[in-house]
Amino acid sequence: MHSDDRDQEIADILDARAGRSAVVSGADHTSNQPELQGLLEAADVAWVSQQSAPPLADDPVAAMLGLVPDAELELDGKALSTARKRAGLTVSALAQRLAARGWDVTSKDVFAWESGKNLTHTPALINALAEEAGVGADRLRRSAGVDPERARLAAVVGSEAFKALAQRWARIQGTTVALAASALESRMLVAVHRGGAPEADVLLETLETLVESVEGAEGS
Repeated sequence: MHSDDRDQEIADILDARAGRSAVVSGADHTSNQPELQGLLEAADVAWVSQQSAPPLADDPVAAMLGLVPDAELELDGKALSTARKRAGLTVSALAQRLAARGWDVTSKDVFAWESGKNLTHTPALINALAEEAGVGADRLRRSAGVDPERARLAAVVGSEAFKALAQRWARIQGTTVALAASALESRMLVAVHRGGAPEADVLLETLETLVESVEGAEGS
């Protein structure tokens, strides 16, 4: 197939899709040329990556619904324990009620909260706990102290070095910078929760090693 003919065929197929994927557009235009089919499949992958939901922290709808954690407030575990007992609920019963609402909560989570551990900062979840316990949400909230771990992670994410790594990761994965940043932040959280609280430069070095290793594999 001549170059001009190939370019025209690609243009015709993409026009039929109207900038969307083949599945979404309903277009059944395909090519008998393997090299063209590969390009079209890549176009579908690119389209899907652009349609992914934004990171939770950047989603205005999620923020409006109270699904974005608020670092300035947290659940008061002792107040929750008192309210739960007054409502005649067991730890497992409360967890089951939350699960019925769609929250991924277990009895272990509730027990940990009441013990002052892993306290949630998600307003909507605190509201749900208050409704099930029959108290006002303000009864179960308290101002959160400055968490050194959170402050360290926030400093890393806001650094120019992290932003540069996110751009490189986005290129490697063929996705948006926002999604790449979210993925790298998740990896940092895993590293922190596995034990200890690494300093900012250690976290950045770990991410740098990850990105370099994938880049090296890609180039080999």
